[in-house]
Amino acid sequence: MDINQVLTEYDNMFGRKDLSEIEAYLAGKIDEAYAEQDYASAVTLLNEIIGFCRDTTQKEKGMAYCEQNLKLMLDLGLEGTVEYATSLINIANACRAFGRWEEALVLFRKVEEIYEEKLPEGEFNYASLYNNWSLLYQEMQDFANARLMLEKALKVVAGYPDKVFQLATTYSNLSLSLLHLCRQKESQEQKTDGQEETPEQLYALAITYLKKALAIHEKDGGRDFHYGAVLSAMGDALFFHQEYTEAAIYYKKALKELEKHVGHTKNYERVAENLILARKLSGGRTKNLDRCRTFYLEAGAAMIKDKFPEYEQRIAVGMVGEGSDCFGYDDEISADHDYGIGFCMWLLTEDYQKIGVALQKEYEKLVLEYKKQNQEDGSLDLFLGQRRGVFEIDHFYEMLLGIRMPQEKKNAWQQLPEERLAAAVNGEVFRDDAGYFTAVRSRLLGYYSDEVWKQRLAVKLHEFSQYAQSNYARMMARKDYVTAKICIGEGMKAAMELCYLLNRTYAPYYKWQREGLKELSRLQSVGEKLDRISRLQCQVSAWENVAYNSATVNEKDEVIVLFDQIAVEIADELEFLGLVSADNVTENHTGNAAPFLENYCRELFTQETESVREQEETTERKEQIMTKEEYVEKIVALEWKQFDKVENEGGRADCQDDWNTFSIMRKSQYLTWNEELLASYYQDLVEAEEKGWNLIMEKYARMMKSTAPEKYAALEKDLPVRSKERIAIQEEIIKLQVGWMEAFAEKYPKMAGNARSIHTGEDTPYNTSYETYLRGELGTYSEETLVLYGRFVVALQQTGKNLAYEIMSNTARLYGYESVEDAEGRL
Repeated sequence: MDINQVLTEYDNMFGRKDLSEIEAYLAGKIDEAYAEQDYASAVTLLNEIIGFCRDTTQKEKGMAYCEQNLKLMLDLGLEGTVEYATSLINIANACRAFGRWEEALVLFRKVEEIYEEKLPEGEFNYASLYNNWSLLYQEMQDFANARLMLEKALKVVAGYPDKVFQLATTYSNLSLSLLHLCRQKESQEQKTDGQEETPEQLYALAITYLKKALAIHEKDGGRDFHYGAVLSAMGDALFFHQEYTEAAIYYKKALKELEKHVGHTKNYERVAENLILARKLSGGRTKNLDRCRTFYLEAGAAMIKDKFPEYEQRIAVGMVGEGSDCFGYDDEISADHDYGIGFCMWLLTEDYQKIGVALQKEYEKLVLEYKKQNQEDGSLDLFLGQRRGVFEIDHFYEMLLGIRMPQEKKNAWQQLPEERLAAAVNGEVFRDDAGYFTAVRSRLLGYYSDEVWKQRLAVKLHEFSQYAQSNYARMMARKDYVTAKICIGEGMKAAMELCYLLNRTYAPYYKWQREGLKELSRLQSVGEKLDRISRLQCQVSAWENVAYNSATVNEKDEVIVLFDQIAVEIADELEFLGLVSADNVTENHTGNAAPFLENYCRELFTQETESVREQEETTERKEQIMTKEEYVEKIVALEWKQFDKVENEGGRADCQDDWNTFSIMRKSQYLTWNEELLASYYQDLVEAEEKGWNLIMEKYARMMKSTAPEKYAALEKDLPVRSKERIAIQEEIIKLQVGWMEAFAEKYPKMAGNARSIHTGEDTPYNTSYETYLRGELGTYSEETLVLYGRFVVALQQTGKNLAYEIMSNTARLYGYESVEDAEGRL
């Protein structure tokens, strides 16, 4: 039995087969493994079906398979081996899920005994054991032992410097157990004997672990998808401690991270509900974003479903853009203009052309009815109407950013003012089943490239050092108090923008920069120092009869003292993030020991000089305009260049020397595309070439998930990560195209017979199906290219065209036939 192929087929059944079929498949393969006396495969499959029964809550079946697996391993003489222990963990988890906690405890203890006998102390297997064991204790409400297990896991994981994210996850899980212990102690209302930890001590320890987890993620720039879960856990901890205002800050940031990495899952909805509750309990004013979300859920969703049912899953809804309420910063003063109930609906161009006007009319009726019921002004706010209502997706982003997204110059958005980018990713998307609106939004949420980020940091470091650390003192020495005030203002602005950059967060419009500092995870104390500076006048008395650059002046002028303290904090953060060397510290121009940030600016610029030059050259190439035919020729030439470099395990493949076939196959596809899509994919290839990345090799690697799972497992860590939301979009496209190919094959069997087999289930190590090939290819596209490709495919569907037919028509003509029909008749 080819166990890897069986497992691949099993994985591919989810979402395409019902659960009873999947279970029957596994059960049949287990019987087959026994018949072939392939007992190693039988053990693997029994572990899989135990997990399946656990997930589908089939207690009796699950436990029966557990007993079968135990008996088989004993018959095979595996008792006491590490492999045996691994299966015991799986069985123990099943017992935990089915409420057989005592049995699970016995199994976990047995695994620990085996590990202690077979594995050296500190082996990473222990961390997996203790983490799973802690879950059992959590379900048993035995949080003291859950804590003990997680502390053991922590000790193991801490010994592996490369397991930093596993360390962060363990910190987070441990904090949750501590919070549960804290609740238990508070509910028991018992006094400690002086040796037991108090609830406050447990809470403080939980917060400490959460801060450690956050620090790990923030040092990495929040790129790991677990970051959102840790932010949410911190929100839960603060909520439990009735610190509702602070909890809301963490929930809000968690939503952004969850949206960026995993999309609108059930957990996202849970965090959104917690955010609303935290805001209510904080005693503050109800935020307009919360009012508008409720308005959509109670009235808007029903209107869309009733009036436009066929478009319900194609309309993205939310509240994003200009206005304090989109940032959640609105207060009583905000309500004096451009403020009110409403939400945005975003449509693809083709949908907007069909229903945009009608949908806008229904939306306006909804708003007027709400105002009438709530005895508000019965007219529509025309200016607010420019920010809420129905929009075409590309036009909405163009309205906010000033450029079309996606567009040919793919990284142009990284040069935009931060306030525009902040407005494009603020607020909340309530619903986006199709994912087209959030695909662009996710691209922007991904933040700047490291090169652009460092360039922006260098610019702001220069501004801070010049205004706050140098020119303020010079202007005061000259008694030019007006310019000194300007230096204070510009220095404070540069300090705030540095805080946003170091938190990898876009700085909003200047009115909201100070308010937004409260939501940043790092450098929050800078805001407090800026508050103190803003309340100070230029301290003229400190400069009377004192020479410039005197240390005495520096001690007396509190503005200088505070700016120097801010400089120290920023320098420490730069060092923590590994952006500058620890010994690059020079006294500032006023003689103080605080680092002069200009020096860090130079260091960052030195690092990026080569990257900037390469980027400029790339930009020049991107600005060249080509015809459709030129794009096709250049794309195929670049692909051939990359195809030539693909290394095969068995040596160079014959097809790597067959330019004619390669050229015809690739041109047949690209000649169906429009110029915008071609331009986007061309830039994908150009950028990959510049980075030394081979998109063709990546495509083949992704296909190996089905054709060669073991080899794929070794390559997966090196492939760009694709979010669940993106994969869902890809699968919808694939489903549509597979249907087209099935229809084509039915009508033109001879032409289809010369092409690939259609379905992933037909894959072998020597045969890659059309479906698998397409899955690999879509996986290499950039976010912009995938969005454009999705629109291209949807447009074909709506016009009744079949892309498989269009591509095969090009193939037939390039091979000298008059048409598909001509080729079918002559083959």
